[in-house]
Amino acid sequence: MPVIAHGDIVTRVSTTQQHPLGFTVELPPAWAGTRAGQGRQVWIYVQNSEAATAYVAGHVVSRATTAVGPPVIDAATYQTVRVPANFEAEAVLGVAQHAIPFGGFGFILREGIGEVLADAAGYVTMQSLIVGTAVGTAITRAAVGDSSFGFSIEAAVGAVLATCMINCKG
Repeated sequence: MPVIAHGDIVTRVSTTQQHPLGFTVELPPAWAGTRAGQGRQVWIYVQNSEAATAYVAGHVVSRATTAVGPPVIDAATYQTVRVPANFEAEAVLGVAQHAIPFGGFGFILREGIGEVLADAAGYVTMQSLIVGTAVGTAITRAAVGDSSFGFSIEAAVGAVLATCMINCKG
């Protein structure tokens, strides 16, 4: 069960670990401000284990994967990478909402309304999100039955951020 906290905790980023990896925080619905009327959010604390790439807002993130052959999720860790292209939606752990340097620690959005980076194809509004054809991105699903990690609230034209409802279980 997530700990209920104030919003500033989820924007803290550090090069040293400040919380247990996998620690979750729930932000209750907001009365005012940029989150007013958007409901609750659940954030999860992770380490960016990319070799040399910082996360930026909108990067779709999964647990660390094997470096050789087809990607295989390491289910025992909250060390993370940008999700591999065309990967299973169930593997998505969350979506970065701010920069986290490679090797750094911070929170990513696991559930709630946030910004998601589309791949070059973009996506249409009110369709389910699946992993994109570019690393760390999303597209909307092509067919009913594809698994998803959320849905688009607004359209994305090209590789841009767009508002989405995120619901990650990875």
